[in-house]
Amino acid sequence: MAKSYVELRDAQQLKPESSLVKTYMIEAHVGGTGSHDDLMRLLRDAVASACQAGAKRAEVLETDEERFVLLDVQARLGATRLYVDASDARFWLAHSMDHSTAVDWVVDRLTSVTPDLDTAWLPVALLEEMAQKGSFRGLGLDYDRRPFLDCDDDDAEGVSYFKMQLWGNRAHDVLARLRQDGAFPHETTLAKVKVKSWLDGHDGAFTVDDVKFNGKVTARGTSFQCHNNLVTDLYRRYAAMIGAIEAVGRVRWEYDDSRARLRGTPVHLHIPKHGLDPADLCARLFTCGSPFRLWGLPVPISPDYYRVCAVDLHVGHALDFEVSPEWVRVYLGPETCGNTVVRLLTNLQHSLDARTEARIHGRSISELQPADGEPLHRHV
Repeated sequence: MAKSYVELRDAQQLKPESSLVKTYMIEAHVGGTGSHDDLMRLLRDAVASACQAGAKRAEVLETDEERFVLLDVQARLGATRLYVDASDARFWLAHSMDHSTAVDWVVDRLTSVTPDLDTAWLPVALLEEMAQKGSFRGLGLDYDRRPFLDCDDDDAEGVSYFKMQLWGNRAHDVLARLRQDGAFPHETTLAKVKVKSWLDGHDGAFTVDDVKFNGKVTARGTSFQCHNNLVTDLYRRYAAMIGAIEAVGRVRWEYDDSRARLRGTPVHLHIPKHGLDPADLCARLFTCGSPFRLWGLPVPISPDYYRVCAVDLHVGHALDFEVSPEWVRVYLGPETCGNTVVRLLTNLQHSLDARTEARIHGRSISELQPADGEPLHRHV
């Protein structure tokens, strides 16, 4: 890692055989008891189904340490080795130093083809939290409304495509200016932050990390431990958010002695820059395709109000939606993955409105705690 940083600093490019350290956050549903054997079974099945097209060789190798395994893939784009840390059975960290094109292909195949695996989805608010973990040194913006337009013509109502990369110490100021009224408040969707952080007590050891909205973190610097500290903090924040969504948002019956309580609260996604016909919104959300990965049957209740019984293609659990021009309301089932909410939120921020928010009990999902769950009704 340190050698790659020196090469990049001095020559402004890496040698062909060298690459940067990359860590990918992957959300998994191992099944069974969540044991090491269950983990290996999931990975081998995933590699067999996901990498058989385009890979000459793909195998999963065990190590001396339980829940730490290697993925070796020889594909057209190059050889890839992923070091998968599954010490948390649900939230994995996969490290690699191979070229991004090859590694990205493997991770994309695993998480898009295999129902039990998905990437992490980092909403704008979570990226902003990570930017505060050190010195905010750069940003990437990524807004593309074209999938929601009827044709390739420019959107007459405003900007339909806005991408930008900026590196420098003024990243915060630029972001604030672009978000001002009269600029591009609805299209300034934060997709990546560059943050420099230091390792305490180690003579200036540091890392500069690019944290991307799909859970990929690319590091350059002199300390892998510093990079790992930032990734661990990101993983803990993400896992806590998913856990809180599931604890508060899942609608389910709970029984206590002779009483039954219906617990859970719908997730309310507010879209400030509205105007889409709910029929058009449903037609793009519930078609099984990426990035939303939802299938459903929209039922019109009125011209501006639809109900949808849907299935999340990640894991395959059921959930219900209410859709209007201004908001989408999500009712999670008793076992539906909280990942569904952050995937929907993140992709609406990137394709409709950067200011889209997800709230439960009037609070942002990033502020929730599992104890916030309250009963909807009580029957004696």
